[in-house]
Amino acid sequence: MKKIILLGMLIPFIAFSQTENKIEGLTINTPCELEYTRNLGNQNNYSCVFQDNNENIFQYSATVQNLFEDMKGLTGNSLQVFKDQFFKTAKENAQSNGEKTENIVLANGQKALKIESYLTYADQKFANTSILFLYKQKSFIVNLTTNELKNSYNLTDRIKIK
Repeated sequence: MKKIILLGMLIPFIAFSQTENKIEGLTINTPCELEYTRNLGNQNNYSCVFQDNNENIFQYSATVQNLFEDMKGLTGNSLQVFKDQFFKTAKENAQSNGEKTENIVLANGQKALKIESYLTYADQKFANTSILFLYKQKSFIVNLTTNELKNSYNLTDRIKIK
């Protein structure tokens, strides 16, 4: 009987445990392990899908693009102009698609852009939250797509940059 009680107490912790995924210089905490899915040119993609006990689906993904060639030789003002233009273009593209944007700051002080949108697939509505930021000559887009529309999951708290 004690084993059954102990197992009953452990299942919620096991089901909702967090995995620290280390990806190209940063850590993303998710309830599933982000797996490398593909490489397109200078872009790497990682993703995982998790389903909770209430049949809510959570898809976490990260896209990392190497901007070494684009940023090569940029310093001081020219580097700042590149960064400002990068965020401005991303924001304009998102807004032109009807997506909600917000300039945010990550826990380490890193400037980022948060993009929220909704999509429908096979009569299911999904919320998508993306966090876009630059780090070490790379652009990162960290996404959470879920059919759980009632709760807000703070994706920014899951991103850790050292």
